Amino acid sequence: MSIETMLITAALSLLTLLLPSAAGHAVRDYCIARGKTRALLLLPGLWLGNAIACGLAVAALIGLRLALPAMQAAFDWIGIAIFFIFILRAQVQRLRLRVADNDNLPRNGAFRTAVHITLINVHPALVLALCALIMQMADSSSPHIELAQNLLTAMAFAAFAAPIVQVAFAARSARKAKAFHQQFQASRKAPTRFIASRAVTAGYRRIAA
Repeated sequence: MSIETMLITAALSLLTLLLPSAAGHAVRDYCIARGKTRALLLLPGLWLGNAIACGLAVAALIGLRLALPAMQAAFDWIGIAIFFIFILRAQVQRLRLRVADNDNLPRNGAFRTAVHITLINVHPALVLALCALIMQMADSSSPHIELAQNLLTAMAFAAFAAPIVQVAFAARSARKAKAFHQQFQASRKAPTRFIASRAVTAGYRRIAA
């Protein structure tokens, strides 16, 4: 892989890790409730989760190339479809995940929250999306060991930088999410019914008054 390809892989992996997710939502809520300084304690858990997801994605890619080398072209096309489905799924997550108020959040410590975030960050959908992404960037002529090293080097930057961005922009992300839900929230009001004034009895008029 060339340096340019590695940089593009790192940038796309970073954007993938920054898409709306349950882990990012948990980080945002913790930052709001406990503050950005205490949220820094979650970084090791986020780094570990991202590193495991990236490592599994590279291992899956190398395994597919070793087991089914003749299917590489087909896997590339399937990977494109999988990646776009993951992006659409992330946007659905954005619509569903609401910003919780401080008093609605569980009182969990930083260590327990970091472990929880690590576990939910290693999600099969994320691993599959990262694998689909690097399928498009991998050089078919490169040896497997060299290819794995280059991919892990590029994705290591994304795995390290994404949690820092999530913590740094947690408050801004929460404001945007609240504004988005307020603008596009569904109406829960019952449909309005109009009654002719002459047909309403005196009793109903007293209740209305």
